[in-house]
Amino acid sequence: MMSPDLIGRTDELELLQELCDTMNIIRIGGRSGVGKTAFVSEFCKDRDHIMFSCRPTGKVRNLKALSELVGKGVDSLQDALDVVSEGSEGRMIMVIDNAHRLDDIDDVVVNENITLIIVSQFFDDAEIVLEPFDLRESGYFFPDCMPREKLLIYAVTGGVPGYMTRFDRNISISDNVERLFFKEDGQLYSEPERLLRSMNIREPEGYLSVLAAMSEGTDTINGIMRGSDDNSTSAVVRHLDPLIDKLVVRHVPEGMTRASYRISDNMMRFWLSFVQNHANDIASGRNHIFADIVEDEMEDYLSTVYRETCSKYVDDGYGYTIEEWTEPDEKDTVFAHCSDEEEACFISCTWSKRPVGKGALQALMDYAGRKAPGKDRTFIMFSAGGFKKDMEQISEEQDIDMIPLEGMFW
Repeated sequence: MMSPDLIGRTDELELLQELCDTMNIIRIGGRSGVGKTAFVSEFCKDRDHIMFSCRPTGKVRNLKALSELVGKGVDSLQDALDVVSEGSEGRMIMVIDNAHRLDDIDDVVVNENITLIIVSQFFDDAEIVLEPFDLRESGYFFPDCMPREKLLIYAVTGGVPGYMTRFDRNISISDNVERLFFKEDGQLYSEPERLLRSMNIREPEGYLSVLAAMSEGTDTINGIMRGSDDNSTSAVVRHLDPLIDKLVVRHVPEGMTRASYRISDNMMRFWLSFVQNHANDIASGRNHIFADIVEDEMEDYLSTVYRETCSKYVDDGYGYTIEEWTEPDEKDTVFAHCSDEEEACFISCTWSKRPVGKGALQALMDYAGRKAPGKDRTFIMFSAGGFKKDMEQISEEQDIDMIPLEGMFW
């Protein structure tokens, strides 16, 4: 298994230090598996601290364990904080992990010589909310893998550290996916249901039905209703609401009033697209299920993930928000453009194992001519297969950014 050493989170660690300098109570949130415990442990390792992780065995046992930790019988978290404060000669950090398992967590009063860090996956409005890693950051977990392997890992884990640390370096990426997802005892075989239960969703079947309908291509309330077990728009909305901004993205296109919905969590999307469809094969103990998935289906899924990572790259690096891509042409290329009154940015994204050349650039130029003639233009080209050698000179001469897949990990 991979080392659990903390990767990334530099900005979040700096923010936590700033908060510790100005606040006595700091809340840290983030979904299950995102690395909250590892993050706080890294921050505290060279600081005077006490760390307590609440068990799922109830309040009485948690208070008994907390009493043992602070060295005195306590009846509440407040009592424990008072004991630590009295015994501390300097400033002390006290961490309560899985804090939702203790009562009255929001009512505690902290003395000036204590910084209380409370950690829970249910703090949506916390001072720090840890997010899954993006494609580039998740690549740090697998420095020896090829770019397409890194994209595959991201496409099945969504950059969640708790999933990526389960990969075994001694076997291939494909074998890891097979072992984790396509075996009844695989650690991620039942992850969607476990994840929903960790979000306090007690009956996940209805939510999975809605998500399954979305994974099949529908993105409207009415379409989801027709493709799921829900029999009314209100039922669809009830199932969608807890998932929005966690597993689902709600989007209203500019100038439109009707919202569209899509699954934003790669693990969930991969599981719904491939794992659930092979439940019978998995139950029967069939081997090599992932290897036998039709290549076209997997390539189509990976191309979707690739386009989304390109969209994020453009947003983060250039400040442009891509509303939508055109449908793929016969060369596996999609286009997008963003514009204001004076300037327009044109983007192409090619999912292919072959490097692209002047033909791809001409196609992007033609697209720009149709969409925004007369404006100043910026061109960005993404290619999973890289670019032909003669494109390097063209990039320099015409100031066109050409970004191969490996370039997205720098």
